[in-house]
Amino acid sequence: MKRRDLIVLGGGSAGHAAARTASDLGLDTALVEKPGPLGGLCILRGCMPSKTLIATADRMREVRQASEFAVRAGQPELDFPALKSRLDQVIGGFIDHREAEMKDAPYALIRGQARFTDDHTLALDSGETLSARAFVIAAGSTPTIPDIPGLDATPFWTSDEVTRLPSFPGSIAIIGTGAVGMECAHLFEGLGSEVTVLARSAGILHHFHPEVGRTVEAAGRERGIRTLFETEATRVDHDGHRFHVQLSTGQSLRTDALLVATGRHPATAALDLEKAGIECEDGRIRIDEHAATNREHVFAAGDCASPLAVVHVAVMQGQTAARNAARLLKNSSRPRASWHSHLGMQAVFTRPEAISIGLDPAPEEMKGRKLREQTYRFADEGKGEILGIRHGYVRIISEKDGGRIVGAHAVGPGVIDSAHVMQLAVGRGMTVTELLETPFYHPTLVEIWTYAAEES
Repeated sequence: MKRRDLIVLGGGSAGHAAARTASDLGLDTALVEKPGPLGGLCILRGCMPSKTLIATADRMREVRQASEFAVRAGQPELDFPALKSRLDQVIGGFIDHREAEMKDAPYALIRGQARFTDDHTLALDSGETLSARAFVIAAGSTPTIPDIPGLDATPFWTSDEVTRLPSFPGSIAIIGTGAVGMECAHLFEGLGSEVTVLARSAGILHHFHPEVGRTVEAAGRERGIRTLFETEATRVDHDGHRFHVQLSTGQSLRTDALLVATGRHPATAALDLEKAGIECEDGRIRIDEHAATNREHVFAAGDCASPLAVVHVAVMQGQTAARNAARLLKNSSRPRASWHSHLGMQAVFTRPEAISIGLDPAPEEMKGRKLREQTYRFADEGKGEILGIRHGYVRIISEKDGGRIVGAHAVGPGVIDSAHVMQLAVGRGMTVTELLETPFYHPTLVEIWTYAAEES
C-alpha cells in the first residue's frame, strides 16, 4: 500500500482548493470524492443553480415593476420548460469545467466513500485501503430535517431539490428564515408563486443585525410575501396533490409545495472520525485559525468544520490547511498560515440584498464600546432616488479612536457586489478618512459608502 503525503476527503470548493495548493507545494496528493458529478455543493446544489434561478425571478420582477419607470409592459409569464433548459445548460457548463479541472489536476482523483480505520489509514467502500502522512477533511454538509410529525411521508423539498426546480408551484410554504429560506422566498415570489414563510421567532435572518431582517421582511411584504412570526409547523400531511400544514397557532395552511430550509449539518457521520481521534462538536470538526484539528497531522476545511459556511471562507480554509500540512511534512520553520474570520463576509441574495462584514454589533452591544456607526439610506442617495429605492441602507462600524473600519453591513440593491469595497477596507485596516480619499464615480450606488463615511 502506497503512503501518500496528503489525502483530501471531499471534492467541493474547500477540498479542491486544498488539493491543488498541496500539489503546487510539492506534496504527493490524492483527493477522494464520492461517485457522481463533480463540483461540490456550490456548483451542484447551491450557489450557482440558485443564483441562475434568481436571475430569472429578478427579470420577471423588473417587468412587473416596469410601469414605475414609464414603461408599458404586460404581465410576464414564466416559460418553465425554457427555465429548466437554461438551468441545465448553465450548470452543465460549470460542472464540465470543474470536472475537467479536477481530472487534469496535479493531484490523483479517487472515487469512493472513505472512512478512517486509524489515524493514518482510510478504507474505501470498494475495499481499497489508502494511507497518508497527513489529511485534510472537507466532507461538506447535508440538509438538516426537523422532527415534524408526518413530514417524512410527504414529498417536501430541501435546498437540494429546489436548485433542480422539480416543478413550478402556484403556492409554496417555507419553513426556515435563514439565508436559504429567505432567498427561496424571494425567488418564488419573483417567479410568481404565492409565498408563506413560517418563522419560529419574531424576526428573520437572525445571523444578521436585526435591522437587516426587518428591512428585508418589509420589502418582501410589500410584494406579497407573507411571514407568520412565532409560528411553527406541528404536523405535515400530503393528499397526493397538496400539502396540509398544521400550525402552532391552531391555524392550518394548504400549499402546492413545501420547502424545509432549517439549515445544514456537517457530513461527517460516515467518516468514523473517532477512530482517528478527531474531536467534533455536534458533528462539526473543531478547527482553529490554522485549519488544524486536535490531531497534529489532520486538518479540516469548509462546511464540515467552518463556523461560517460560505465558499470564499471554505477556499481560504482549504488553502490554509494545505499550506500548514506542507509546513508540517517538510519540517519548515515558516510561520503557520491562517484563515481570517474577519474576512468572512455573509450575504443573502434576497431583494433587496443583504451583507455583513467583520463586526456587526447589535445596538445593545454598542453601549460602552469605543465604536461608532455611520449610516446612510438609499432613499436619500442620488442613484437610489433615480432607481426608486424605498428600502435599504449601508452602515459602517469604525473605531472612535483613529477611525479604523472594523465592520460594515447593508441592505439594498447590488450591495453584495459593492460590499467588496468594504471587504477590502476591513481586510486592509483602512480608516474612514482613507476611504474618503478614494474617489467614487457619480451617480452610482456604490458611492453610498462614502456618504455613510461622511456621517461623522
